[in-house]
Amino acid sequence: MSLQAKDKLFLTVGGLALVLTSAWAFLEQSKISARSASVIAPSSGVAYEPKELKVVMPSSQSWGKASAQPAGDNWIYNVFTPPKIYYNTHSKQFTVIPPELVAPPVPVDPLVPPPPPRPALELVGVTQPLFRLQLVGYIGTEGNYRGTFNNELTGKTFFGTSGRKVPELNLEIVTFEAKRRKVEVAGGSTIIEVTAFAEVKDTVTGKLYRLDPEKRLPEGPLSATVKLADGAEKTVKTGDTVKSAEFTYVIGELTLDPPAVVVTKTGGSEADSVVETLKIPLPVAPAPEIPAGLEGMPPGFDGPPAPGFPGTR
Repeated sequence: MSLQAKDKLFLTVGGLALVLTSAWAFLEQSKISARSASVIAPSSGVAYEPKELKVVMPSSQSWGKASAQPAGDNWIYNVFTPPKIYYNTHSKQFTVIPPELVAPPVPVDPLVPPPPPRPALELVGVTQPLFRLQLVGYIGTEGNYRGTFNNELTGKTFFGTSGRKVPELNLEIVTFEAKRRKVEVAGGSTIIEVTAFAEVKDTVTGKLYRLDPEKRLPEGPLSATVKLADGAEKTVKTGDTVKSAEFTYVIGELTLDPPAVVVTKTGGSEADSVVETLKIPLPVAPAPEIPAGLEGMPPGFDGPPAPGFPGTR
């Protein structure tokens, strides 16, 4: 068969396929159009009346009451709560206190006075800001040491040695030294350690400051943190006025070691002003825990003993 005859055959088959495809698409589209027609559901003619939806609440489930074990009536194991078991080494017997689901109220001892009322103003602490440049360490080798300095205003760290200026802090590093020295330790032996220090000068006032990496250098007025009667904390300085409860306090002298604040108090039932010194209160010792079942027992009681023998836990 020649090439021209093949081309005619292919064109004839392609045309026939196109005609058949178009006919099939036309028939399917007619079916789809027939199905898309709106369908009207039959109606009874009665108006719609909404009905209340009944919500079925499941019945609550709870753990059943634990029953006693064969060892005795007090050997009861509640959910996650075993009984308290004591052993008497003299009688070689166990004493058991059954668990309680509800914690018993803590008894109030009439001989123990109630805690004092919270003061209207309480000292939390006294602090002092750091000098704006701190020596925090050193790098290098012997004869070529450089100091590691921290800019307290920006938090950035840089390396420096004698003669370096720090214009943003109005400071100049006048001297930096790091020396090796022998140090005696326990046992009579000696070790070699490097000690460093720096001397800086305020380029405005001319004042000299000695920096030590082992101890931060403070500078500036002291500030105190006080707690008011409502529990709020406030930072104050000398000369500030604080109102707490029915009193007014004027902050006076502040001491860093030991932390203390002198205040002048006015108000309340006091006719004249009163000068007081606030100190950090000592921590309150926690109340002793009373084991369940031992409420009302004398102090030091360690558990119910077996009859006729002193009890040991």
